[in-house]
Amino acid sequence: MSNSGARSGRMAVLSAALLWSTGGLFIKEVTLDAWGVSFWRSSFAAVTVLAIYLAMERRARFGTIREWFSPLVLLSAFFYAAMLVSFVLATKLTTSANAIFLEYTAPIYLLFMEPMLARTTMKRNDLVTVIISTGAMALFFVGKFEFASFWGNVAALGSGMAFAAYALTLKHQRATARGRWQGVIVGHFVIAIAMALVALLGGTTLSVSGSNLWRLVFLGIVQIGVAYALFTFGIAHIRALDATLIAMIEPVLNPIWVFLGIGERPANLAILGGLIILSLSIIRTVRGAREAIEVEMVRPGE
Repeated sequence: MSNSGARSGRMAVLSAALLWSTGGLFIKEVTLDAWGVSFWRSSFAAVTVLAIYLAMERRARFGTIREWFSPLVLLSAFFYAAMLVSFVLATKLTTSANAIFLEYTAPIYLLFMEPMLARTTMKRNDLVTVIISTGAMALFFVGKFEFASFWGNVAALGSGMAFAAYALTLKHQRATARGRWQGVIVGHFVIAIAMALVALLGGTTLSVSGSNLWRLVFLGIVQIGVAYALFTFGIAHIRALDATLIAMIEPVLNPIWVFLGIGERPANLAILGGLIILSLSIIRTVRGAREAIEVEMVRPGE
């Protein structure tokens, strides 16, 4: 792994997290239920990511049907779709704080799953970082963490598990750059089709007003489409655990967007937790860059 590739990967994941962080506010503001939001967001995102993929593949082949529906692509698409829908559902059923906190239990699962499944080495500082980050995130919700919305919390936990599983499929030894893009695209089409069926059965409504429409366009094209394109590129160059840890800046920025959007000021403990997580993300990013430089210096031929 080259220093420039690893640096580009970390910056791409960081940029994706910046865009993801706007999701909670916009999802809350849209008056549609979770199924309606998921349909429109994924419809716009599917077109966006497909357009990016086609632009990148203009000089290469599009891929065969067998490649698009290979077991690994379908598995990646399943976890990706489960992650997105369960997070929207959690945001609608419980507080945004609960939803984002429980989704970011993903690094805890990856800490133990990645060494076993991806044959990577577990490092002592990984465990320390996860413990400190999780504790810092808990400061966001002291006195606010509510268990009344039981199913919303369950959905948020499911989103975290799906996030970890999705990250591992992207790092599978048989995963390819084209396959990662295909998994995202297939996942969005799966969500859109599934939610359309829910609407046909009378389980939701897909009609949108002007104010809802522009928010859904942003959620689909920018907050999800462009962001996951960046994440898909970035995770190809760094470890899955590093990607999820860098992405923990998302819950740090969430309350900032809420403050700018509706004037809600985060609690002092939440600000402290955000500073801790932001500092850890910066330290890991800088340290990762230095490690990559050292590897290149020792093994310049690789």
